[in-house]
Amino acid sequence: MYKNKFLSYILLLLVLFSALTPMTVTHAAPLDNVLNTLAASTVSGQDNTSHGTGLLEKLFGFVFDKLLGPILNVFNNKSTTNTTHPVVITPLPSTTTKPITIQNNGVLKGKIIVVDPGHGGSNPGAVANNTRESDNNLAVSLKLRDKLVQAGATVIMTRDTDRTVAPEGSSLGAELQARIDLAETNHADMFISIHSNENPDTSIAGAMTFYPNGKSSALASEVENAVVTETGAVNKGTSPATFYVLRNNSVPSTLVEMGFVSNGEEAALLNSDSYRTKIAQGILNGIVKYFNNN
Repeated sequence: MYKNKFLSYILLLLVLFSALTPMTVTHAAPLDNVLNTLAASTVSGQDNTSHGTGLLEKLFGFVFDKLLGPILNVFNNKSTTNTTHPVVITPLPSTTTKPITIQNNGVLKGKIIVVDPGHGGSNPGAVANNTRESDNNLAVSLKLRDKLVQAGATVIMTRDTDRTVAPEGSSLGAELQARIDLAETNHADMFISIHSNENPDTSIAGAMTFYPNGKSSALASEVENAVVTETGAVNKGTSPATFYVLRNNSVPSTLVEMGFVSNGEEAALLNSDSYRTKIAQGILNGIVKYFNNN
């Protein structure tokens, strides 16, 4: 999910320029390519080290939410898996039912928490080193669900199988909005989105957590610190972000990037059942600490 946001802005400006300039039929195919590239970058993620604000940010959000989302269809049964080098998929492990011990176990009783495994179905997300982001996201989310339920919370999963949330063939905006709607309509106390990261530099590894601009930073900090403590992962910190499921969400929300599938060592860990359990436990610990302090 690690993409260059600056490039996205450049592509956005090209799209706007093209929209304001008379076009002939010969320009249609290149513009299509630009639009698809921009959409793909937005679906998989944005720059995880620098996030713009102000007029350009609002313009980006408007064009994506109101124009590109309804027009583009990225969930059209076209897999982004590399067919030249097929990926060997590890079956999802069964979820744990062992008792858990957390501080102030009763703090989650009565809480409604939406757990959102990112991607799924025709959009596997980042794919590298024989692992798919959508599989990692789902496996950890299922473990987190079980731990939250054992702690007394009511858990709503945006998906609990390898599928999209909106019907296949829906627009990008509809797919992401369907995840938010589950939190809004169920009056959730928290929204947690689980993702895996990627970077062209395969040496980069670590966990990082995002929050919407101006809110939920405490939640992100608690989750990030707890995941790092539990797993020993490199702490890449927290940052505000403009991901759709964060900026359009009215409930406390955070997006966790568990690790980089582009890093061979971390990809192997993300494929490991024991490491997935540690991540889920870390996220749970962070959630508990957040509710204890708020």
